[in-house]
Amino acid sequence: MTRLLDFTRPHVLRNEAEYDAAVSEIDSLLDADPEPGSEAFERLEFLSVLVQAYEDVRFPLDDTMDPREIVAFMLEQKGLSRSDLAEWLGGRSRVSEFFSGRRSLSIRQIASLTEYLGIPADLLIARDRKR
Repeated sequence: MTRLLDFTRPHVLRNEAEYDAAVSEIDSLLDADPEPGSEAFERLEFLSVLVQAYEDVRFPLDDTMDPREIVAFMLEQKGLSRSDLAEWLGGRSRVSEFFSGRRSLSIRQIASLTEYLGIPADLLIARDRKR
């Protein structure tokens, strides 16, 4: 069982241990699918705001980053390598073409990266089209 964070004195997430505990609790709450308005639902929303704030500070996505840099950053954060992308992008050659700048991402590839790496699609679409 995951240890619940004690927010008798509310505070922002201060370290990775609190962050990990909050993410774990969010996962448990999502699995429980609490009813809107319930205490569990309110806690889910509260923890989600704290986790988002922690991630915004600790893992910012620079506005000047292009899709290749964003994907590389998320791979690093998740402990994955470029070879892990082959299944999601349609093979090793597609991964190589993407990272070398010879190929833009397709809608299907963007959807896969959003699903598996949690990268918002707008970061991959608009930025790729600017170049």
